[in-house]
Amino acid sequence: MTVVVTGSAGFIGRALTRALLAAGHQVIGVDRRTQPARPGLTVLTADLLDDDGLVRAALTGADAVYHLAGRPGVREQGPGLARLRHRDNVLAGARILAAVPGNVPLVVTSSSSVYGGARHGRPSHEGDTPRPAGGYARSKLALERLCRSRPVTVVRPFTVAGEGQRPDMALSVWLEDALRGRPLRILGSLERTRDVTDVRQAAAAMIALTGVPGVVNIGTGRGQSLRAMTAAVAEVTGREIRHALEPAPPVEPGDSLADTRRLRALVGWTPETDLLDVVRRQYAAMTRRALAASP
Repeated sequence: MTVVVTGSAGFIGRALTRALLAAGHQVIGVDRRTQPARPGLTVLTADLLDDDGLVRAALTGADAVYHLAGRPGVREQGPGLARLRHRDNVLAGARILAAVPGNVPLVVTSSSSVYGGARHGRPSHEGDTPRPAGGYARSKLALERLCRSRPVTVVRPFTVAGEGQRPDMALSVWLEDALRGRPLRILGSLERTRDVTDVRQAAAAMIALTGVPGVVNIGTGRGQSLRAMTAAVAEVTGREIRHALEPAPPVEPGDSLADTRRLRALVGWTPETDLLDVVRRQYAAMTRRALAASP
């Protein structure tokens, strides 16, 4: 098949592109950032709202489309951010929905942040009423509402980790801090939990869900404490670590946990995360990038 991946230069987008290429598909990767071409991958450097003719032709002619492009960052702050989130998460999503023919499978990436965290320790179910706590989560929920206009697969990934994770995400920050001998900044408590999902398995789940309409969680159904995550950082880096506890901002959920029953019913499996392996791969990728960037 020929498939389009928007946001193909991003964290999950790169993993998804690799998985699709490995499965023998031709991939057209669309992103505002430049990215290297490789066998089977056609790169289109464009903004989705620029009405680029090549992007429009790719979207109308694809056998399947995976829409990952957007403005990430639950904690990001700054002037004009609400406008930028609306532009990149909502308006760009509307452009994709309008351009992709109704008979073409479309997978749209939302976020587990729309839940506002696990409630009383109970896994978040797709049927739960959303409780978005911040602007990022609200923009993703607005995107989901647009998707009700046609059959669309909407996936809600939980905390995704692994090689290429964005530098603003917790494991990336902690690895960098450990290497530099800085204390690891902990928001709230070391006992808070996250449903950490291996990026490779998140990509595999997205592919398996292609053509299945509705909202589906992508997670493991198992919470990893921040204590366990920072212990993995210490073991992988070989550094003695210190923690610096700070109050958690309102956008930070106490815990996150996916109800994975719908995912298992649809594809027959759920992701499993080997935390130490995921952190080790992420650290190795960070080291390679640092070596490549050094003079």
